[in-house]
Amino acid sequence: MQDTIYKNLFAELIKNKLPLLRRVAVNIVNSPADADDVVQNALLRAWDKRGSFSGKTDALSAWVVKIVISESYNFLRKKSHREKVLQYFSPETPEENTALEALDAAITQLPELYRDTIHIALLSNLTIEESSRILGCSPNTLYQRIHKAKNMLREIIRRNADE
Repeated sequence: MQDTIYKNLFAELIKNKLPLLRRVAVNIVNSPADADDVVQNALLRAWDKRGSFSGKTDALSAWVVKIVISESYNFLRKKSHREKVLQYFSPETPEENTALEALDAAITQLPELYRDTIHIALLSNLTIEESSRILGCSPNTLYQRIHKAKNMLREIIRRNADE
């Protein structure tokens, strides 16, 4: 009986929120094809962990969005590791990071709360109301988090440039 409820909730979630989940993943991994894999893995992980979900049914999408973000960063870590291994065996030196790559690197260094804030509130093209609902905070708190995240990013980029 419980599994039937979960099946219906997940089916409804996928039907209504798949574009959002995909958009969040694309903004992190910068590849639609990779984003599809990430979303699929996240949905499988959410299904496997469905017993640990203790929120209300309307909080399910926020829970899954956070899993998508986590899976996206797991994907990037694995990809980065593979690229480092390939660079080690490659005779060519990598080119300087572009400003966008520096920003992506800085975002990955943010604490999870602010990383999620950047991806959901700024990069996913959601309204402040939708973003604050997903992140479980008020719009005012979300604005404060965005401001703090931007300041943290400036500091991280400045520190990385000095290294």
